[in-house]
Amino acid sequence: MEICLEANGDRMNLLGASQFLSFSLKVTAGILLLTGWKKYRRKSLLFWSFFFLTSSLSIVSEFLNINWGVPIFQAVGVSFLAGGVVTLFDEEALGFPVRALRIVALSLPFLVSAYVVVYSMVSPISRPMYLSYGITGIFYTFAGIFLWGIRKFYPRSGTLLSAVITAHGIHKMDYPFLRPVEWFAPIGFTLGAILNVLEVFAFFDIIFSERFKNLRKTEKPEVIREGVFIVSPEKFKAYANALSNFPVLAFSRKSELPEKWEVHLLTMIDHPGNIRPTQLHKIIERARGYLREAYLENVTGVVIVDGLEYLLMYNDFRSVLKFLATLSDYMAFYRGMLLLILDERSLEKRQVKILKQVLNIGET
Repeated sequence: MEICLEANGDRMNLLGASQFLSFSLKVTAGILLLTGWKKYRRKSLLFWSFFFLTSSLSIVSEFLNINWGVPIFQAVGVSFLAGGVVTLFDEEALGFPVRALRIVALSLPFLVSAYVVVYSMVSPISRPMYLSYGITGIFYTFAGIFLWGIRKFYPRSGTLLSAVITAHGIHKMDYPFLRPVEWFAPIGFTLGAILNVLEVFAFFDIIFSERFKNLRKTEKPEVIREGVFIVSPEKFKAYANALSNFPVLAFSRKSELPEKWEVHLLTMIDHPGNIRPTQLHKIIERARGYLREAYLENVTGVVIVDGLEYLLMYNDFRSVLKFLATLSDYMAFYRGMLLLILDERSLEKRQVKILKQVLNIGET
């Protein structure tokens, strides 16, 4: 009898330690992400800070035996997680992954229904509260699957975060089945604590990466000046060489550009990072975010648009002019540099004149 009580006591101590570790990690991560949001103003950081802070409340609910709090705070937490994922896709101009969305549409209703049926048949103790926790795990898992799409820009950290979130979601799905099993509860919470550690590490590996911060303080090349400039394709080669080590944001039809540049291909082919020629608003949003962060770092952000002729194939001149005027306004506000790669002979003289007047084109 004493041995049994001692074993139960050890399990409770392990359970409490795991809960405390998870709670501490989530609160710390939430506060740090909130601080990062105040500095970089990336909404994905704000959503993820709320994700960690809300998830920590589910641990408090579990500890205090507030049954309704566990599923509610888990559900709200995974909503913030998913919101952060979608926001990151928008910030990186990745577009929504159509293939992943199709998988969700085809499989999610069936998986949720099948999960409920299996739980009702297999679970030793039918607890609706536990079931709602498990359903949250399904959505958690899909958030991890969606994150797989960011591996192009975050090869190591993106892959790790996707894998950890997916694994954590699968682990949450076993909660309704194994939580009532007394001997497994400490093991489950310990595994959850380990996944929380990996989760926090993966999040911060992305956030502290040069790509996420977009800019690092480098020596300013002499060719950088504030304003809007038209550069011929021939002169562009010299600019590319001069700016090869500077964190330039480029929208181009070419993929053979300096490795340190953030390049978004202008194409009708859907792929992470690509932008369709009709999605001019995505170019503006990404450029605005880049310029704002450059301004906060006291760096002159450089944006290159190479492919105006291509954009004019899918948009009328007036629409492209409005788009460029908006970019020009952001250049003035954030003190950036916009290079328009254009062979002026490809436009009518009247269009070139209007372009230079509206954008206040400088001399190269």
